[in-house]
Amino acid sequence: MNVIVVVCNSLQLGFLGTYGNGWIETPHIDRLASEGIVFDHHYPENLTTLPTRRTWWTGRFGFPDPELGWTPLQADETILPDLLSTQGVRTALISDVPLLREAGQGYGRGFDDVIWVRGQGYDPFIPESDPRAKHVRLRDEPGLRLPPKDDPDYDLWKGRWEQYLRNRAVLKTDVDENTGVARTIRAAIEWLERPKDETPFFLWLDLFSPHGPWDPPQPYRDQYVEAEPDEFEAGDEEGDEDDEGEEIDLEEVAALIDVPAGAIGDVLDEAELLRLRRTYAGTVTHVDRWLGALFQALKAQGRTDDTTIIFTSDQGEPLGEHGFVRRYRPWLFEELIHTPLIVRMPGARFGGTRHQALVQTVDLLPTVLSALGLPPHEQVHGHDLLPLIRGEQTKVRDYACLGMDVEEFAIRTHLWHMVVPLETDPDDPPRAPELYRKPEDRWDQNNVAEQYPEIADHLELTLRRFVDALGRDALDRLPALREVARYGVP
Repeated sequence: MNVIVVVCNSLQLGFLGTYGNGWIETPHIDRLASEGIVFDHHYPENLTTLPTRRTWWTGRFGFPDPELGWTPLQADETILPDLLSTQGVRTALISDVPLLREAGQGYGRGFDDVIWVRGQGYDPFIPESDPRAKHVRLRDEPGLRLPPKDDPDYDLWKGRWEQYLRNRAVLKTDVDENTGVARTIRAAIEWLERPKDETPFFLWLDLFSPHGPWDPPQPYRDQYVEAEPDEFEAGDEEGDEDDEGEEIDLEEVAALIDVPAGAIGDVLDEAELLRLRRTYAGTVTHVDRWLGALFQALKAQGRTDDTTIIFTSDQGEPLGEHGFVRRYRPWLFEELIHTPLIVRMPGARFGGTRHQALVQTVDLLPTVLSALGLPPHEQVHGHDLLPLIRGEQTKVRDYACLGMDVEEFAIRTHLWHMVVPLETDPDDPPRAPELYRKPEDRWDQNNVAEQYPEIADHLELTLRRFVDALGRDALDRLPALREVARYGVP
């Protein structure tokens, strides 16, 4: 048997049909879900891009340790390709994520084949001296808005966007076939078509899209500009109306390609936010279009009968649900931390089912090993999810613990989500722990910590005990959450 893991960067759950969206077209992901097992409660343990890859490839929790965050892989960290290389499995990493390729990070380590597809995002691919980009001027692109010149990040964003425009001009990514997602998936298909013996293979296909900049080619760019208001745009309960109650004609609102992380009203206004959501939706549909090409190629090659396909994302994407866009602060709300996970077994066995177990990114490594018929690794914190899929178990944990930048931790159960700030930005007012009821408060809008103080206290204590046990590598000795059911905690 073989395994293919397909990862999207910054794919918000609320923009996928299989997770409840009724207006964005994702037919190929939906079809994968209909043939696979959909996990409705999947969460990272350490955000964002690089920390999540570390979690996936080590199967270990690391969110309380700053040395295991946005840092290079350490020489003594055993990662997934290391485990497979001694077991006769051929491995490949194919990716257009520029952050993984940065010198010194080590995220291409251990794979037999590594293919980097260049030019996505702010990848320093096309140099300023390249004559093909000499006509590029940032002032000519209204979709990129610089912060004020006195902003400390002005030079950072100016450099990023000039690099992006050079990449776009030379690679001609306004043409669908030239986009990063198209080139990366074609590279994966070509790798899969190479002559191979009967050796099992493991392919990690890591896609940068739908991470910003959001600049999909037509027709995807404007596909949803006339879409009606929907529940995923109702965080402020204003729908498509501005502050004066007048309807906004989004066709008259210029599309923003990229904005610095920040608050609504500072980096963009409400009308631009609504338009940005539509552009993001088009980007998601564009990704789905090329995933369809991959899935069709796998079917043509007969790989859908001997290969486990795992589809997931490292993080969501804040798009105004809490008054800001992008990763403005380490605020661990639904739009960032709830991520898709779909597992399609060979031959679509157990397909068309949904699972309610709480699962996390630490579970991917032991699941891959199991799918390849390999023994578990003793240093892994995660759980093999195949017993859940086969119906041999109903759960692997009572709660999910996670964090970001060692500045904020969170704990999630089926009925509660608690956010515990550790450090507050000096420009922001101090924040107390926040508690949200699930599933009715999907987007974490109504903090009920004061109404349920016993539950809040217990969940925070459980979270802090988890962090302490993690430091002592004693997770197996933690008490189960059900032991305190008298407080109403599931």
